[in-house]
Amino acid sequence: MEIHSASAATNAGSVTRHLIDTFLITHPHLDHISGFIINTAGPPGARPKRLAGLPSTISAFKQHIFNNVIWPNLSDENNGAGLVTYMRLVEGGSPALGEGDGKGYLEISDGLGVKLFSVSHGHCIERHPHRGSSASSRYGSFDISAAAASPRGAPGSTAASGPPSLFRSSAASQEKESICVYDSSAYFIRDNATGREVLMFGDVEPDSVSLSPRNLGIWQAAAPRIANGNLAAIFIECSYDNSQTDDRLFGHLTPRYVIQEMEALATTVEIARQALPNLESTKKRKREAREASNGANGAGAAQGDDRPVSPKSTRPAKKGPSSTSGAEHSGIDTPHLATPTEEMSLDFEVSAAPIVQDPQFTNALRGLKVVIIHVKEKLVDGDAPRDTILAQLQEAEKEAQLGCEFIVSSSGQSFLL
Repeated sequence: MEIHSASAATNAGSVTRHLIDTFLITHPHLDHISGFIINTAGPPGARPKRLAGLPSTISAFKQHIFNNVIWPNLSDENNGAGLVTYMRLVEGGSPALGEGDGKGYLEISDGLGVKLFSVSHGHCIERHPHRGSSASSRYGSFDISAAAASPRGAPGSTAASGPPSLFRSSAASQEKESICVYDSSAYFIRDNATGREVLMFGDVEPDSVSLSPRNLGIWQAAAPRIANGNLAAIFIECSYDNSQTDDRLFGHLTPRYVIQEMEALATTVEIARQALPNLESTKKRKREAREASNGANGAGAAQGDDRPVSPKSTRPAKKGPSSTSGAEHSGIDTPHLATPTEEMSLDFEVSAAPIVQDPQFTNALRGLKVVIIHVKEKLVDGDAPRDTILAQLQEAEKEAQLGCEFIVSSSGQSFLL
């Protein structure tokens, strides 16, 4: 990247106009979107700004932000000005996109792919049907709260529109819809050339206190990426220090819960590492089968038999942990492996059953950087919250022995991963 001006503001404008293709929005809370909204009309560019996120996030922008009330409709939908175009992402990635290790990743700019997962960010204090993680209230970008006509959002209104089954009244459905969980997001961001990735969380709460725990699914997706050395860093929030009580978390993390989540991740990583030798054995058998197939083709031509030996005729590797430890697997402890292991799927299922956290996995997260973001300032005298949080994380790491490096981010900081 070339710097063309002595002015930081001019260079920032140039970067925004020419280098940034897409804005990945984790959730539509004001502290995460206000800067984007205010700067939508400037600096001007030759193409619309692309705003990507969950369908529910896009729906929130359409209904509550770019609606000619809170802000002019600067989008390219509903007769807007066309300065913003929406990208509704498929949760978990689309299997029709990409191939090989990049399967399911959407290329959002030259050389960068993303895969999105939803996570929980606390629950609404009102008891009403609402957008969120309840299966009965999720219909893509359709927002159930906009369809309900009664003041408390009770189903059954004749003025409401949407899927007919949405408004069938029953005690069970009303109870299920009485609690809503706010959706946030986590993004796997991948450099397509090297296979290197980072995992970026929006606001997120711990599984142990969530009404809709979903973090374990993220850790299961991250585990093979860490095991093969491709996932370099996790950016995750830690809004408060450990003095914050559970009833005042508001869908956020503290150091004690960051460690708890990292222990869950460490468990899945160890399982993934133990599975790697099995994958290597499968690769070896496939190579041998291909060589046998080539030999059979040559012999068959002489004998009039043109049927090749199919690699699928070889017995697949058994699922489950191998007796060989991950630490003994060659090269597994380097965080700088640039190229993904050949034929290795980054999304193989680690475990269908709930993971039992085991702190005995010493250094399971070796080489991984955990970058703390979204620290909330207290605006009082005393130690800065970021210093307190880092000290508490490092103290807990001495006992947990996870092996990861904790870093608390600061404004303007950059990372070479």
